[in-house]
Amino acid sequence: MKNPEKTRITIRMDLNRKQEAEKVANSLGIDLTAAVNLFISQMIKENGLPFRPTNDPAKSGLQRALEDVKNGDTTRYTLDEFVEHIKDLGE
Repeated sequence: MKNPEKTRITIRMDLNRKQEAEKVANSLGIDLTAAVNLFISQMIKENGLPFRPTNDPAKSGLQRALEDVKNGDTTRYTLDEFVEHIKDLGE
């Protein structure tokens, strides 16, 4: 898009949450406006939220992965096997 028309959105949020979000965005080298625009762009690209909402934090992907490691439910790969595995996931 060349010179797309701009619009303004207004949202209400807790001041502390906004300040924390600004700190995170700034640590990434962007401002909060850019971060929100990135979020919206990714939402459009994925035709949905750019993350999987959950009500159960214990069931998050990271938590499940940590539980797998703790339980010894892991797979060993050589570097070449790992690279092939990652390529297979992309297909």
